[in-house]
Amino acid sequence: MKANWINKKDIDRQQWDKLVRQTPDATIYTLSFYLDATSIDWEAYIAEDFSFAIPVGVVRKGGISRVYPPLFQRYIEPIGDVSKIDWEKFQASLLERYAKGDLSFKTTIPTLEKNKTIRLSKHIHQVVDVDQFKLKTQAKRMIKRFSKTNYEIREAHIDTDELSKLIAKELAKKLPIYATSDVHFLFDVIKKAEKEGYIYKVGVFENNILKGGLIGLKFNKTLLYLKGTAMEKLQQEGAMYALMNHFIQYGFKENCGIDFGGSRVKGIQFFNQRFNGQDTEYFNYSWDNSPFWFKWMYKIYSKVKRK
Repeated sequence: MKANWINKKDIDRQQWDKLVRQTPDATIYTLSFYLDATSIDWEAYIAEDFSFAIPVGVVRKGGISRVYPPLFQRYIEPIGDVSKIDWEKFQASLLERYAKGDLSFKTTIPTLEKNKTIRLSKHIHQVVDVDQFKLKTQAKRMIKRFSKTNYEIREAHIDTDELSKLIAKELAKKLPIYATSDVHFLFDVIKKAEKEGYIYKVGVFENNILKGGLIGLKFNKTLLYLKGTAMEKLQQEGAMYALMNHFIQYGFKENCGIDFGGSRVKGIQFFNQRFNGQDTEYFNYSWDNSPFWFKWMYKIYSKVKRK
């Protein structure tokens, strides 16, 4: 099936989202609102009969268009009738259109793996369903500790904007990105998800004062943990374990599996595994066929940005 690259501004959002909902196991990452919120720009490789599509985040610098992984988007995935995709044609078209790329993908792409100019790396995230769920010893201990405090966990009367800013403020103490302008991508996701009716939130309170909480997104029988935290004092009393357990139990009541969102931080992986989160692989493909002058400029830019 012939396919073409189309920029987001020319994509019919209703038609796109209909295709996402028709795709078994499609994640919320592929809905148009999520792509719009997290991407600087995005394009998609779309079948002429709109039977399948593959979205990619795109950024343009120095006259070069490249594929990049948008913030707060773990990976991308094909939607629609995947059996119709000619992966060799997709690869040829991808590399011709984008001289440089960093593509995180839900599944393996055999044709890309065979290409010697493309580097493959594997990452993991954690998921759990009702049959796999099990509280490990530390989780039980911390939840029990929290139960002896006067803090209250509840879902009602939580101001989304207040919770979002609290999460960003607390996370910024350990992760500098939450103190930069890039945090607007997170805020945009949350605002648009709430407008579309996908958001789930739970908070922890002390004397009716919000002290932390979690934000999740519910779509296609999956409850995705987006972001969350609690003030340090509450964390020491087990608030994060209690919040996550509440989050998981809500998901199970809604007949959802739990997606912990994924992280390369070992401490977060350890935390997810205290709920018996199961490691699940996803894949990153990167290439750089850009001109020498661009590689040189990009290297300087990257060094300056890290300072």
